[in-house]
Amino acid sequence: MAEMTRKFGEVPVYGSLAYDLNYPGFYQNDSYAAPRTPTARPETRERTETARRVRSQRRSRQSIAPTAIIGLVAAAFLFVTGITAQVNLLRVSNESVELESRLRELKEEEAKLRIAYESAFNLAEIEEYATLRLGMQKPNASQIAYIDTSAPDKAVVVTEEDSGFVDRVSDFLSGLGAYF
Repeated sequence: MAEMTRKFGEVPVYGSLAYDLNYPGFYQNDSYAAPRTPTARPETRERTETARRVRSQRRSRQSIAPTAIIGLVAAAFLFVTGITAQVNLLRVSNESVELESRLRELKEEEAKLRIAYESAFNLAEIEEYATLRLGMQKPNASQIAYIDTSAPDKAVVVTEEDSGFVDRVSDFLSGLGAYF
């Protein structure tokens, strides 16, 4: 057999370099024989591209999907609504704190005024003023009178007889005359 003088990777390979063991030409007299050496293929032609297609650098028109626009508008609306809700909550919270402090001040003032009111109406001083200055005395047993309220209350309903048409008209006219 001839020794190969070519080096690995010198010739381009199309397909597989594996031996086809099912090919009958590899076997002689039904015994295993060394496979024959592959024959060199004719040189392949070089592919040269003579005309190149020039693709125009045309930019595709980009557009935004309407659902994306609607989503952005909804998100912006929710953001603004959330911010205004937070501002309103803060305002109401501050107002609540101010009102609670004002309520505390008013309760303190009420307590002070109640003390002043109770000290202004001292019953001992009033009794002394009534007996000494005005000459009042405590009532005697003969001066006390009791009222009996054990009798039940009663009411009498008075019914008027139905008057005629002329009487009703005259009553109406007299009522009108009272206003003029």
